Amino acid sequence: MASFTNNYKHTIDAKNRLFIPARFRAMLGESFYLYYEPGSPCIAVFSEEEWEKKSNEVVESRDADWQRYFFSNVITVEPDKQGRVTVKPDFCKGAGLKKDVAVVGVGNRVEIWDADKYEAEHAQLEATSKRFPSMVN
Repeated sequence: MASFTNNYKHTIDAKNRLFIPARFRAMLGESFYLYYEPGSPCIAVFSEEEWEKKSNEVVESRDADWQRYFFSNVITVEPDKQGRVTVKPDFCKGAGLKKDVAVVGVGNRVEIWDADKYEAEHAQLEATSKRFPSMVN
């Protein structure tokens, strides 16, 4: 499976509609999953394949509380003809999404961040990037 890479700046409108880049939509499929874990700085976006892996882990745990928590924080979305999805208002509020957002590829998922929060997070990562293994030798 190909990895989600790069980041894109977009806006979320007054109806909580957000454009998902065509490259990401092609990899995510016709419908996909938005997951917001309370306290998280962003909304995670998963393809059907990745969501199945995550949900199977939760179901197989047989932990009813975790299942209740996990599955109550997800919505399935299908992009409209303009490539937009509607984000649940509670998700927007929890992740602090305002008008400007960053849609970020993170390997097996996409993340939706408030643009200012993402810029601050990215700056912090750059400042500490020496701790990451070098990918160029």
